[in-house]
Amino acid sequence: MLKHPLPALAAAVTGALTVGLLAAAPAVAAAEEAPTPTTTINGYRNVGYYGQWRATGEAQATVKRLFVDGPAGANLTHLNYSFGNIAGDQAALDAARAAGVQGLADVEPYTCFISDTPAAGPGQTDTAGDADSDFVHAFTAEQSVLGIADNPKQKLAGNFNQLKQLKRLYPDLKVNVSLGGWSWSKSFSKAVATAERRAALAESCIDLYIRGDLPLVDGRGGPGVAAGVFDGFDLDWEWPGAPDWAQEVGNSVDPVNDKANFIAFAAELRAQLDALEGETGADYEISAFLPAGPTQIGAGGWNTPELWASLDYGNLQGYDLWGSWSAETGHQGNAYGDPAHNWGLGLDTVVASYVNAGVDPAKLNLGLAAYGQGWTDAEPQPWTISGGGLGQITWDQLKARDLEIHHEYTADGRFNATWGYDSGARHFWSFDDELAVAEKTAWALSKGLGGVDFWEVGNDVAGDLPAASAEVLRAAAPGPVAGSEGRQCAATPDAAARPWNASTTYRGGELVYLDGLVFEAQWYAKGDEPGASARGPWSTLTACGVDPETVQDWYADRIYVKGDQVVYDGVTYSAQWWSRNDVPGGKHSPWKR
Repeated sequence: MLKHPLPALAAAVTGALTVGLLAAAPAVAAAEEAPTPTTTINGYRNVGYYGQWRATGEAQATVKRLFVDGPAGANLTHLNYSFGNIAGDQAALDAARAAGVQGLADVEPYTCFISDTPAAGPGQTDTAGDADSDFVHAFTAEQSVLGIADNPKQKLAGNFNQLKQLKRLYPDLKVNVSLGGWSWSKSFSKAVATAERRAALAESCIDLYIRGDLPLVDGRGGPGVAAGVFDGFDLDWEWPGAPDWAQEVGNSVDPVNDKANFIAFAAELRAQLDALEGETGADYEISAFLPAGPTQIGAGGWNTPELWASLDYGNLQGYDLWGSWSAETGHQGNAYGDPAHNWGLGLDTVVASYVNAGVDPAKLNLGLAAYGQGWTDAEPQPWTISGGGLGQITWDQLKARDLEIHHEYTADGRFNATWGYDSGARHFWSFDDELAVAEKTAWALSKGLGGVDFWEVGNDVAGDLPAASAEVLRAAAPGPVAGSEGRQCAATPDAAARPWNASTTYRGGELVYLDGLVFEAQWYAKGDEPGASARGPWSTLTACGVDPETVQDWYADRIYVKGDQVVYDGVTYSAQWWSRNDVPGGKHSPWKR
């Protein structure tokens, strides 16, 4: 799989544009038993794509580094795990099995799968997968979200297990799997070509990612082992029906039928997820990665009402509007299109392509880049000829360079873009920094959009950029997205709680959070999981986000003293003396109604 899966936006240069707890859930949460549509920050989404290879690659941008050691867990509402692949034809599957590729034992053509073998090259992705990153790789205790080292007997390891642990610290975080991407969209067209294939594809994706029925690879995997990791799908087909210049080499494309088939597949996936919701009581989402170019938009029907009847929201490509594929420097994500450059393409025209077609702006997130496009032998000025493109580097790499940062504004004072210049190397870079993110987020909110999204959070280990957008979202007027505010466990009225970690030593009085609850250590604790024992070192203090003084449901592990009140079976009880693990209402109970 390519390490740089999102494409240069060829449309921008080819044509004109038109614009397990011990007790019941706390009583204070009883009013929210029904599933809510999504998770928000003040009524907005803050979405981060995460490349699966990041955790095991050179960057070592593990889930723990990003979401536990860094602030991403507190600042993102959604994590889009990238990517899932769709199998090629029977011949490709047979050849891969004959070559010893694992993970393909029961895989049918044109269905979701995970294998253990990367693609040999661009366009050779029919049976490519990254099972090692997904669920095989063993993380050490130091690398693990909860400080628990993976062992050889585990059926679930890798990123999937880390995401499962992460959801114990952030129960409201929505984790969706992104299907396709620039490198793995080859088989999408054929996989949705008939009603039978669409149904089989949707069923296979749900079985694999939602029901968690993983293939067997190196002793890992099995039926249901990844259940509970994912909350839905992000459709990232790049690009249905679009011409060859907009495709990765080898992609199957049907210019006549892709649009209708894509819309029909989204409807089929929505119908199967809705049926599953009736079975599980959960709430599953479908989002999509939305192209910026009018050619791709029109070819795939990305802004049609029929598609949006199946989507909960979409993530606009707000970057790669210009890039290092051209010798001319420019802005990869300028807010306002300039007719003198790049056929007037800007974030304003991208948003208008959807809103003017009738898409509810609250269903749109504005895409922001955690990387930069670069040029060499360049002038300190956008839209000038350089010596050639340098490609892309991450936000972390950009921060490490001694760049002169420039924030460009329009003649009437509106923010437009950020760029940086390295005078010694004569390098020009176009990117989003914290100021650009804040300004663009505010601009998106002024247009009624439902939030922002980032490609890709592994490029920003310190979490600078999602933190900048989250600050704007929290300070704004409440947003248009229906959903629950993500619970914040770290802050309590009297002290700051920390995420529980099995490798950390705790003393009496220290606070940790896990599974939506804050626990207080009663004495020395190390490796003792909070909530696992009614007589262990941890006592439940409160539900996350709830004042400890609030009367809550009875917890078996909580130490109560005379005068404490609890709710049990809808009845309020008062403690008559010290108690722990004494059920209210029992004979000779320390609890009085």
